[in-house]
Amino acid sequence: MKTVVVALYLAATAIATHQSPQTSVSALEAAVRDADDSWAKAIAAKSVEQTVSSYDAETLTAGSAMPSANGLAAIRAMWTKLFAQPEFTLTWKVNKVVVTQSGTIAYSTGIWRMTGRDATGPYLAVWRKQPDGRWKVLIDGAWRCRLPQ
Repeated sequence: MKTVVVALYLAATAIATHQSPQTSVSALEAAVRDADDSWAKAIAAKSVEQTVSSYDAETLTAGSAMPSANGLAAIRAMWTKLFAQPEFTLTWKVNKVVVTQSGTIAYSTGIWRMTGRDATGPYLAVWRKQPDGRWKVLIDGAWRCRLPQ
């Protein structure tokens, strides 16, 4: 009996020590920042398909600076309309990325700026990790603020 207990203990210890390590928080944050950077490049290039590919299937928009959109078809229509405006340019700077303890949801915050309309304000993007490991925007929120004179 003692041999069986020792064997079970050794087997349990071996299994526990050979499990794959969890991805570090800094690696997850870096992955979200990379996804954010790809999203920004797609928008800068005014590529509708690349931009839409940055969004989760259940995506929606929020905030005073965002046209209302719910789902990928509405996101596609929104960006198609915005990209058709010759003066449209949107940029942003990520200030903070936070990944939840589960490692499947994250958010990024910062300041956006749109030239042509000379508008700016804070934004919040909520990201969801996809089954293939990529991060996609679940909630795209932006608020408009007056620029200082």
